[in-house]
Amino acid sequence: MHPALVPDDVVRLLADRGHAVGAAVGTDGAWWVAQPVGDDAGTPVEVQVVRVPADDRLRHLAGLLRGVEHPHLARVLDVVPLDAGRVAVLVEHVPGPTLAELRAARPPLTDGEAVTVAVPVAEALGALHAAGLAHAAVAADRVVVRPDGFPVLVDVRGALTGSGSPDGDVRRLVATVLGVLAPVEAQLAAGLPDLVRLRPALEDVARAALPTAQDVVAAAFAAASPQPVHIPAPEALAGAQVALAGGRTLPRAPAGAPPARRERRPRRGRRVPVVVAVGLVLVAGGVLVMRPTLAERGDAGPGVVPASASPVASTTGPVPTDLQEEVLAAAVDLTRRRAEALAAASPGALDDVHVPGSPALARDLELLDRLAGARSEGLAVQVASVVPAGGTGDGDRVVAVRSSVAAHTRVTTSGERTAVAETGERTVELVLRRTDQGWRVWDVREPAGPS
Repeated sequence: MHPALVPDDVVRLLADRGHAVGAAVGTDGAWWVAQPVGDDAGTPVEVQVVRVPADDRLRHLAGLLRGVEHPHLARVLDVVPLDAGRVAVLVEHVPGPTLAELRAARPPLTDGEAVTVAVPVAEALGALHAAGLAHAAVAADRVVVRPDGFPVLVDVRGALTGSGSPDGDVRRLVATVLGVLAPVEAQLAAGLPDLVRLRPALEDVARAALPTAQDVVAAAFAAASPQPVHIPAPEALAGAQVALAGGRTLPRAPAGAPPARRERRPRRGRRVPVVVAVGLVLVAGGVLVMRPTLAERGDAGPGVVPASASPVASTTGPVPTDLQEEVLAAAVDLTRRRAEALAAASPGALDDVHVPGSPALARDLELLDRLAGARSEGLAVQVASVVPAGGTGDGDRVVAVRSSVAAHTRVTTSGERTAVAETGERTVELVLRRTDQGWRVWDVREPAGPS
């Protein structure tokens, strides 16, 4: 873009960090994608400028913001004061269309697709709220759907102004999701009255006195099962970007990069660096079929089945619906955190996933020892289902997870790379135990019957 359109202090800041503005994002004149320059290959970043005084309050909010790490929230790299009472927020660049662009290029999202978007974004908001922050700008043009269908909440400037509130964020998220669904009249006219569940569930959340992000998660899980988000072809997205007056008018893919948005294959996985081993029976999982952990032998990630799914092989009698929803949500969260711990090769992080002294913890620690820092690149998990599978005499709850893992590359600490083939679907049972810290993983086992 023309250099005169970029403020001098922004140009200097980026130059000092080895980047130059490559494209504008949106139309407010204060948000750009910056490309690395020079011989050393780097990664693009985004710079978001907000007018706020650089005082003690800003430093406090900036410290809180930089401390929030969530896979569905754009990662903050730095907060730097500029001239004339402005601040630059440097964040990771997230390629892909916004939810607004995606909706403009295709029919309304199904309830299942909307769940796949709503729950991860709600969890990202929950992480902000837990840190004492609010996003203050949740909207369809502030949610980017990566080419692999992974939603990310972007534009974190509102967190530095302190102008938002947690319940306001939740209501904006509900409005955003409702805006990409088909009108209820259209669903009824199509003869689908039994499928009109997500809209009223979310409307109930918005009507609450102080709705929370977890309310969105619970309502979405109870209303519909997640489905992969269909990404339109690049030409359809390009037309939508031009047509959206007042919204983002430029693609978010880095300048000079090949088109990243494409017609997606029906795969539910998210690509994340995770550790994979062969020969053990460890469950894996991901939130909404997108936040995977891994298993040796390629087992991975629970999606979520409707709360009405019938328990099987129960030894403790029927499970109340609210407990069943709680257990499924815990299984999703724990498998996400397990993936992050294994990806980071962090034994300490596994303490927040497993019951102390449990068989699952012992096997994961052995796994980390054996892998010795090896990681996986391009790993994507496809989740077929997560189904309540009863309980045990000790009061533990069992969840059956059916999933598969896409082809990926294992990389050792010495740089040796090994191709790992895609695995077929298989089922394992995740045994959860309630502790003073909430549900934790006690064991992972083969199902009693044929998978």
